[in-house]
Amino acid sequence: MDFSVSKRTGKIHMPTPGIHSILRYRGRSARLIITLSDKSVFLLCACFLGMLLGATAPGDTYHFRLSPGPRLVGTRADTSGSGSVTATLEGSKLSLKGSFGGLLGVPTSAHLLMGSLPGVRGPVIADLTVSPATSGTLSGTVQLTPEQIAALRKGGLYVEIDSEKAPEGDLWGWIMAQ
Repeated sequence: MDFSVSKRTGKIHMPTPGIHSILRYRGRSARLIITLSDKSVFLLCACFLGMLLGATAPGDTYHFRLSPGPRLVGTRADTSGSGSVTATLEGSKLSLKGSFGGLLGVPTSAHLLMGSLPGVRGPVIADLTVSPATSGTLSGTVQLTPEQIAALRKGGLYVEIDSEKAPEGDLWGWIMAQ
């Protein structure tokens, strides 16, 4: 690192591109004074602004799996398959896109639901679009309330795909932060 010492003022000058650093030493204490050029101030402000906007601009993204839900002993053989979903929260808008396969029956519906806690079933928030085949895709966009956003962040929202053979959920998956 290059630096220079001024004999007249006792300051140590350590220049770096766009940033001018001065270390002042008096007795037992030292102070570092950093003077920024106009270009450096602009870039520094742009970085801080990018960090602030970055917390909400790209959105929170969740990746989760769909698997057969817990069933009574008599219905376990009627459920199968798996899938994966990506959910992105931008502001209060939650977008869901996913795929599934291996179902024993054609899906009749897909929903976003809200339970009080992870693993606790709850009411339907919104219907999702699902392919009418044993393998396919699901998608949807939902405008969430503040209460639903809080439930999302606590792991209280989940996706469920229903079929004729499993009307209370053939596949389901909880949206959890990773």
